[in-house]
Order: sequence, then C-alpha cells, then structure tokens
Amino acid sequence: MDLRDLAPPEPMERILDALDALEPGQRLEALTPFRPVSLLPILDEMGHAWRVVMDPAGHARITIWHAQDAMLPE
Repeated sequence: MDLRDLAPPEPMERILDALDALEPGQRLEALTPFRPVSLLPILDEMGHAWRVVMDPAGHARITIWHAQDAMLPE
C-alpha cells in the first residue's frame, strides 16, 4: 500500500486498520512518507515484527508480519 501522499496520522491509521485482516503467514508492506517512528512501539505491543528500509528520498518501506512467524521471503 502506497501511503506516501498522506499526512500524519493517516498512514499509521491505515496500516493499523489493514493489520486487522493480516493472517498468520502473511505480511503487510507499506510505503510511508517518513520512518513511522510512532507506529513501531504499537506494532511491538500488538505482537508484530517489522522491518523498515529507507529510500534516498526519505520515504520508508515497512514490512510487518506476526512475530511468531518466521520472516517471510521477499
């Protein structure tokens, strides 16, 4: 999901809404306008693992999965 054109807190809200449908073994990938610092501790509390990769333009690609799952291949 591409959320780069949205103003805060909408990217975080959309990611959290999408996580309601995330099944074990699936992952969610989102592009955000910046590193989603406020979202990361929430994901930890919810039992999700995550990885953030920054691009040269300052956007972030966050991949989220259930912490009990092994990291899914790219």
